[in-house]
Amino acid sequence: MEELTLQEEGHIYRLNGRKIPSVTQALSLVDDRQKDPYFLLRGRYIHRACELWSRGELDENTVDPAILPRLEAYKGFCKDTGFIPSRIEEFYVHPIYLYGFKFDLGGALNGREVLIDLKSFPAPVDALQGAAYWGGLHAQDPPLIYKAVFDLYLKENGKSNLVPVKFLRNNFLTFLAVLTAYRWKEKI
Repeated sequence: MEELTLQEEGHIYRLNGRKIPSVTQALSLVDDRQKDPYFLLRGRYIHRACELWSRGELDENTVDPAILPRLEAYKGFCKDTGFIPSRIEEFYVHPIYLYGFKFDLGGALNGREVLIDLKSFPAPVDALQGAAYWGGLHAQDPPLIYKAVFDLYLKENGKSNLVPVKFLRNNFLTFLAVLTAYRWKEKI
């Protein structure tokens, strides 16, 4: 049995002790946004607050005021749509292409199983990221089939915007091209 581990610090995936690239690392090749440490840390805290709230484990008195509006946006989305995640923050490896990934949420929305990626700001690589998760989950044994992938943008004003990731197969193929280029560049 193969062992996949994720070292949260540095977001490092290892398969049987061997380092493998993550979706985020591969996409860094084509994502030229500045990575401000404050916003990266805030994003992790937003994800963690939403995860704990979804699991019923969040003490909301401990949530930083800078995080609260986006948590409220997530809670409002769940209330308004009836979305209840059945899978939360799980990590996997694509068994063929050997990249690691951790998706945010999987669950039922309007009667179909969907994958949802939480976001604070839109980025050009968002569709590739969602497609990489979708492709990796479909390749599991047994496959985890999601009929649709969405980016859920959690806004500072406490509102949310659900955006479908379109052209999943084409975006997955584009992601694989980026992954190949990343491996070539990094000699992985």
